[in-house]
Amino acid sequence: MSNSGSKMILAGIAGLAAGVAIGLLFAPTKGSKTRKRLKKKLMSLADTIGDDVTDKLGALKSVFSVEEDDETDDDDEEDLMLVNEAVKQKNSATQEAKS
Repeated sequence: MSNSGSKMILAGIAGLAAGVAIGLLFAPTKGSKTRKRLKKKLMSLADTIGDDVTDKLGALKSVFSVEEDDETDDDDEEDLMLVNEAVKQKNSATQEAKS
């Protein structure tokens, strides 16, 4: 990603954080209720991001799993193992976040 793209993403995250902080300060509901709503929305966002990551890793995995006339390259197998491990770690982190 380009440097300006990274800065835009960082600025967007900072703006989002500032908006959430201001919103919490002026929220018309009790803190406990607001925290529950916020947790629910964050879990939904985490699921969405997790699904996107899973889709992207699946696409990446399919690129590395192309068969080459009964010959497999050791580097391709190692890359596939790394992708599988990343998927397992992502799934584990998602499960931990849900609990």
